[in-house]
Amino acid sequence: MNPKEIGAFLKQLRNGKGITQEQLAEVLGVSGRTVSRWETGKNLPDLSILIQISEYYQVEMKEILNGERKSGDMDSELKETLLKVADYNELEKQRAAKAGSISFNIMFLTCAAAILMQMLITGNLSLVIGETVILVTGGIIYIFSSIKSGCWNGGIIKSTPQGDFIISIICTGICSLLFYLILAKRITLPQLAAITAGFFVVLSAISYAVLRGISHLSRKKADR
Repeated sequence: MNPKEIGAFLKQLRNGKGITQEQLAEVLGVSGRTVSRWETGKNLPDLSILIQISEYYQVEMKEILNGERKSGDMDSELKETLLKVADYNELEKQRAAKAGSISFNIMFLTCAAAILMQMLITGNLSLVIGETVILVTGGIIYIFSSIKSGCWNGGIIKSTPQGDFIISIICTGICSLLFYLILAKRITLPQLAAITAGFFVVLSAISYAVLRGISHLSRKKADR
């Protein structure tokens, strides 16, 4: 199976249909760039997309994989089997990713709660700063992995403006509490309230912007 031959065949089929890459992309629900990468052999369509392509062009799956036209339409029984296989693979992938996501979230929240309790009890940030750095680093690695796999804004993690806003408020509230405790013994209460409120507003805006940016990057990654 040669990706470049498959890509050339897909381009031939599209040209035979008399449509542009953007028009095909709209039919299949992908981007024009994705279609371009298929036709140059840089990427291959997923199995479920291949089935859509074979139906749209009225060619057999075997012809696409061979990179040349031979005969007739895809056998309906084979088509049904491949669709079930594609659905099954997607389901298994989502189950595995969901289990990993739940495990990480439980671990992350438990560690964050432990750090917060230590801070409340001792009031000394230096005692928990190492744990905090490790926790933040783990969170960044998890986010990077989610973006790379394209699942941050997919079926596993549903990133929406409303959800990102709530997450931003919760996380910023925790950080603001720590900030309050750090400054509590150093400045007067009116100053402390004003500074903490400003810290909360600014950090909330930054957190929300970062989460929306991550969602955008994940959509672009998944689209590729």
